[in-house]
Amino acid sequence: MLISGMIISSLSLFAQNTSNTAGQPSVRLYVFDGGILENMDPKSFGLKNEEVSTTRMSAPCYLITHPKGTLMWDTGSVPDTAWTYTGSPVQYTFMEDDYRQDITLNKPLMLQLKAVGYPPANITYLALSHKHFDHIANANDFVNATWLVRQNELDDMFPKDSAGVEKPSNYPHLRNNKRIILDTDEFDVFGDGTVIIKSAPGHTVGHQVLFVRLSKHGNIILSGDLYHFPEQRPLNRFPGREFNQEQSRDSRLTIDLYLKKMNAELWIQHDFAANLKLRKAPEYYE
Repeated sequence: MLISGMIISSLSLFAQNTSNTAGQPSVRLYVFDGGILENMDPKSFGLKNEEVSTTRMSAPCYLITHPKGTLMWDTGSVPDTAWTYTGSPVQYTFMEDDYRQDITLNKPLMLQLKAVGYPPANITYLALSHKHFDHIANANDFVNATWLVRQNELDDMFPKDSAGVEKPSNYPHLRNNKRIILDTDEFDVFGDGTVIIKSAPGHTVGHQVLFVRLSKHGNIILSGDLYHFPEQRPLNRFPGREFNQEQSRDSRLTIDLYLKKMNAELWIQHDFAANLKLRKAPEYYE
């Protein structure tokens, strides 16, 4: 594990912003609405129209609270500052170069976090599954968190040549965040095996997934973009624009073995139907 930005001791990291979790007996997982991606083209993900049950994708965010601190995993598809909350669904169009994506937004992430008592200023750690716009939109708000990131993904997000950067206006403040560079396959966030960030490259150069051990619900893995549509998994189909499809193939095999080893279920983050059934914050899993 490499630490950059400043020297941070394990004790000080665990002590940071733990007022809400100090009396909490176990790990909790909150699921937040980060938007709905509309009219996704199955062909872009190696699938036929008739092979998918819906062309909508969820873009959730997650908060893991632990007696020693908190971890924010992904931060939504559209910055809260880019739209106005009306109390009803808002239609938003993301545009970058020749890419256009319609998104339905229901509630700002900051309001959802406030409702459970964890504003961004009180978050201990921030981790992003990867750099794509629908996972990093509100990253700028977590300037007080320690960023857990792999060096190759960091270099890809802040290249010397800014061409091709994935919506950099959504995360320039991360350049100055305290950070821990993850240089091992697995990183045990709180040091007790309950929350583990695991490398799963291929979709992007430093793509990663998150294992969470829940005492009542059971173990889960949050997929990042290891899969987008659930139908990709049994059919073994891949998006057309993976950073490295062979790496993605290897990562899927590795995570399948890890799922069995850890007796965990896979939550495909973009799976609209599955996400619809999940309990949303302020309810939680534990």
